[in-house]
Amino acid sequence: MYPASSATRWTLRAVVLAALGATLWLAGPRALDVVSARLDASARNSPLVELDRAGFVERPDWMDKPLLLAVSAALSPWLSDAVPILDDATILVLRDGLRSVPWVADARVERAFPDRLQVQLGLRRPVLAVRDGSGQPLCLVDRDGRMLPWVELVLPVTFLFAEGGTATMDVKPGDIAPDPRVRAAAAIAVEWRDALAPQVSQCPALLEVDATNLGERWLRGPSYPEVRVKLARADGAGVVFAYDRPVDSALPRVPVQTKATVLGNVLREHPGLAGLVAGDLRFSRRWADYLQPRPTGKRDPYEHWNKLALPGGK
Repeated sequence: MYPASSATRWTLRAVVLAALGATLWLAGPRALDVVSARLDASARNSPLVELDRAGFVERPDWMDKPLLLAVSAALSPWLSDAVPILDDATILVLRDGLRSVPWVADARVERAFPDRLQVQLGLRRPVLAVRDGSGQPLCLVDRDGRMLPWVELVLPVTFLFAEGGTATMDVKPGDIAPDPRVRAAAAIAVEWRDALAPQVSQCPALLEVDATNLGERWLRGPSYPEVRVKLARADGAGVVFAYDRPVDSALPRVPVQTKATVLGNVLREHPGLAGLVAGDLRFSRRWADYLQPRPTGKRDPYEHWNKLALPGGK
């Protein structure tokens, strides 16, 4: 037997397709229903894939063990079953279920024949921890201010204060934080991590972001900015610096490069921020005038500034 020519093969295909078309035309919707039912049954009866064996892309380098455990626990209800590898409807339910997890920004499920599924997850990275004014944990947030479940991580923190006392926030993981101070603090944390810190040699860790004065709710003039930050001193204590307006402010902001230069100058004069309790990163020429040395033999006046009803205890 000789192999069929290309023209012969195409003729056979045309005959088969014509026969199928004639069947559907003559039988009408009933034939379509029969074909659809058979396809659905075939998909449901296709080989099962155990989801706890699904392949995952490499985990992000920022995901440490506590966060990995928390995310895995949140995903486990959706990855504890088996699905037919050809069942599109079930795979779509799985994808939508994964997307409902607050940690997940996006999810894709792809087939890897013959017997595997690959789950690709876009995860939300926490950038800030949120506590109420008394220090009780509320949630974590990502760069967009989207609330995530609480996990004990080493992150900058922001405290929510209210006039005359503490404040709280309605936490619904997966939603955007309703308090604008939280969203502003998250954006500052990202700006510090991605834009400012890389420009400063031996940059101190960012401990806290204070956006309590957002919108200048405490009217004290330019000496009390909308955002302040607390940086880690070499001895483990914190040093409070006036920082700037929020990232999305309609008013002019101090360039990140200026703040990085000022901090570099401060560190050259005070390595590890030794001997300081406060300063200001906004003034490129007069930065030294705003440095506050640590009082000798006295309690650090900024030691507990976050735990007071009014920031700075003033």
